Amino acid sequence: MEEVLFFGGSFNPPHIGHRHVIKTISQFYPNALLYICPNFVSPFKEGGKEFSASEIWLLCLSEFESFLSTNVILWDEEIKKTNISYTIDSLMALRSLHPNSELSLVLGEDNLIYFDRWKSYQQILDIVKEIIVVRRETADPKEIPIPNFVPKAKVRVLSNPILPVSSTEIREFNFQNIATDFLMPKTKELIRQFLLSKRDLSSP
Repeated sequence: MEEVLFFGGSFNPPHIGHRHVIKTISQFYPNALLYICPNFVSPFKEGGKEFSASEIWLLCLSEFESFLSTNVILWDEEIKKTNISYTIDSLMALRSLHPNSELSLVLGEDNLIYFDRWKSYQQILDIVKEIIVVRRETADPKEIPIPNFVPKAKVRVLSNPILPVSSTEIREFNFQNIATDFLMPKTKELIRQFLLSKRDLSSP
């Protein structure tokens, strides 16, 4: 049976940590379809963003360019929405696109801990075959903590190395021009252009 994997997030901006997730998933699930789904309004991050929806989309196209293929798909299901995006809705949309497939959800370890705060998280657990944990914070081979509201049989933790980088840190670093190692050169240049454009617009 075909496997379909969902990897969502704010990607504000996309970076080496996200690329690492895509590379790791592609190695562990070479025959699966991986849907990368940036959102514009997250239920947990409702504040303003430095980048517009179209800019985030272009940044993702740039940062993930080398991975995108017939099996690795940048999906606009959430980025095109102006209201809050919920994973349960996107999974239902994926199930409609692939009615005979098994769905799994790709998460970072930090999201697993607070998974019970997600809208309809129990329904998500019913829908998905697995929750695949890729962005570890606990060093392998030490076991990561799995909360009691998530069945252990549903969780697969991949043994990838830790990459201590976040979009929040990159936003802070990038504004000081020291984020070169975390971003593809083309992505960094796009960010520079987007920020300069915004500064020009805000100038008196």
